[in-house]
Amino acid sequence: MPRTSALALHIACDDIRCCMEIHNRVRKMFDLDTDFSRINHLLAADTTLSRGMTNGHVPRLPVAFDPFEFVVRAILGQQITVKPATTLAGRIAEKAEQNTGPEYPDGLDRYFPDAEELVSLDLSGIGLTQTRQATLQTAVRAVLDEAVKLTPNQPFDAFHRDFSILKGIGDWTVHYVAMRGLGMKDCFPATDLGVIKALTRDEKPTKKAIQAMAEAWRPYRSYATLCLWHMDKGDEA
Repeated sequence: MPRTSALALHIACDDIRCCMEIHNRVRKMFDLDTDFSRINHLLAADTTLSRGMTNGHVPRLPVAFDPFEFVVRAILGQQITVKPATTLAGRIAEKAEQNTGPEYPDGLDRYFPDAEELVSLDLSGIGLTQTRQATLQTAVRAVLDEAVKLTPNQPFDAFHRDFSILKGIGDWTVHYVAMRGLGMKDCFPATDLGVIKALTRDEKPTKKAIQAMAEAWRPYRSYATLCLWHMDKGDEA
């Protein structure tokens, strides 16, 4: 029998009104409502991207449950690997001291602070440089002031303009947050090391050359990025 995938969702909440919001957020997290027929057809025609697909299907786009938390994690992850960035995020949650209740599973001990809680939180002593702390505070205040909107129903160019103008926010971070934090489908982090590695043949292509290649993958460049990230996995299949 062919293998099948399934997702079971159990919601523990005293207010039934929260159930539909959580249901919709989880569906978005796992990219369950996208019509992949056109995306698969377009990207499978590219011999490079097809190597990052599974049985002719592009990877689903994983989207964060909380866009604001993802912004913070993306900033923490600038120029370091995932593991130390995750450690820093855990330390921020510890500092905020927003403890969960006894009904939560072991290991889920704290809520991550929202923007209002984080803006006044003392982040000294957790391993963040002064520059990174300043970048975080700038981003948090921009979210609170609505100078940066964390909603998917806006043009990517508008989000790129508003977010990239903040001091300490680079182009990679903007694209990464748009993809994984907001679920925008036509983002492309041309400077990402995984993207560059996947597109390198005899010599490493320039950013301009990579962006030119990616034009053929519009309006689904986020999925093209996922294919490039998954190329090693596809080569092993």
